[in-house]
Order: sequence, then C-alpha cells, then structure tokens
Amino acid sequence: MENRSALPNTLSPLHKKRIQKRVLTPYEINHLRKYGLPQIDLSTIGEKPVEYITGHAEFYGLDFLVNSSVLIPRLESEMIVRLAVNYIQKEELAHPSIADIGTGSGCLGLSVAASLVKQNTPYTIYLSDTSVPALNLARENAGRILSSPVNLFFQESHLMDDYPRIKFDIILANLPYIPSKNITKLPRSVRDFEPLSALNGGPDGTTVINRLLSQIPQYISDRGIAIIEIDDTHDLNSFSLPEKLQASLTRDLFDVPRFLIVSLKV
Repeated sequence: MENRSALPNTLSPLHKKRIQKRVLTPYEINHLRKYGLPQIDLSTIGEKPVEYITGHAEFYGLDFLVNSSVLIPRLESEMIVRLAVNYIQKEELAHPSIADIGTGSGCLGLSVAASLVKQNTPYTIYLSDTSVPALNLARENAGRILSSPVNLFFQESHLMDDYPRIKFDIILANLPYIPSKNITKLPRSVRDFEPLSALNGGPDGTTVINRLLSQIPQYISDRGIAIIEIDDTHDLNSFSLPEKLQASLTRDLFDVPRFLIVSLKV
C-alpha cells in the first residue's frame, strides 16, 4: 500500500503551498449553503470569493447579483445608504434627485430606492458607470429589487461627464480610492478576482475622487450633499476641494474615517 504520509516530503515548499486546501470561514460556508453549493470542490476555486461563485451578495438586507465586472458590495458601504436616507428624512426632501456614480451592481442607488419605496417617498435616481456590463447588471438588479423602474435612469458615463444638467440633492460615489502602491498588498481574493479598475485610485488614491469633486459644484443642489467613500489613510487635506465646496469626514461601523461628506458653502 502506498505510504501517502511520505508524499508531501517529496514536494518543494512552493508546490506544497499550491496544493494546500482552502479553508472556508463560517460565513463562506453559510453563503455557499444558502445558494445550493455546500459540497463545492475547494481545489477548483482557489481564492475566488464565494460571492462570485454563487453570483449573489447581500447588501443592506437585499440580494444583489454580482459578477467579475463589479466589486462585491462591502458591509462598510451600507453606511452610505443610511447617511443618504437619514439626510432625506432630516431635510424633508419630498422628491429627492439622486446620482449614484460608479454604480457597479447598483447596490447604493437601488438600496436607497428600496428604502424610499417603503416610506412612500418618490425619487429620481441616476445610476452611472463607465462599464456597460456593470450597467447591464445594475439594470437586472433593479428589476429584481424594485417593483417599478419609474424615475430610474441608467447612464453610461465617466463620472458626471455625460450627465444631463440636473441639480442633485444626493450624490453617492464609491470610486477607486486605493493608492496604486497598495494594490499588491490586497488579499489575493481581491486583487486576483475583483476589477482593478474599480480599486486603483492612482498614486495617492485620490485621482478619480478629485475629478468628481471638480464636477460636483455644477451638479449639486443648494441643499444637497455628496457622500464619497475614501481610503482610511485619507484626511481632508488629501483632496483638492473646489472653492465652492465644504467637506467633513464621517467614520464607518468600525470607527475608521471612511466617508467624505461634501456640500456647497453656506
């Protein structure tokens, strides 16, 4: 009989590492089980995120379809939805106009829409992205999550370059914000599978965000705010803020500076 216990000793350390079996977390096990894949062969998936394996990700209590054309929605980003909905209630906006820039799966804009539907608050929401596959996925998610597509618009656009000249009460954006030098430090499950174009924010992680900031004065209403997710290494001095704007930082659920809140100067 073959002595299998001796087999690993004949392999190089690199080869041993390559054949090492992935160990799933309880969350990953439950996620695969929920979508009917409890017995998946781990040797075939490497470090691929379970959300890409099942094609589903939960965000803000909703079930979103995801694929490799979009980032997997993160728990931290749910705060953007809460901040937006709370602001709409606080300001008593009867029919808010909202832009979701770099929408990806549509998780931000559609989650806000779903919350407003529950409150019987009408809205106008634009969801935009440079990626046509991402926009197609966002459309599909809209059909699954919302009962009606009324006042929901999908716009192919780099930031707000191709937007109609509308004044928005809420501008949401989860743009590339990771400094280029930090991309190689990301977990393999992120850097090898999620779209790098949605992660790499340039040398300081602020290139794309600063471009959006330069456009906001043309598109934000007098009472409006922009909520922009940022890297935890950024502070207010990291950004090139136009003269007409003022900004503050808000922390996420893990008490980390994560969101840039922007409005017109009073």
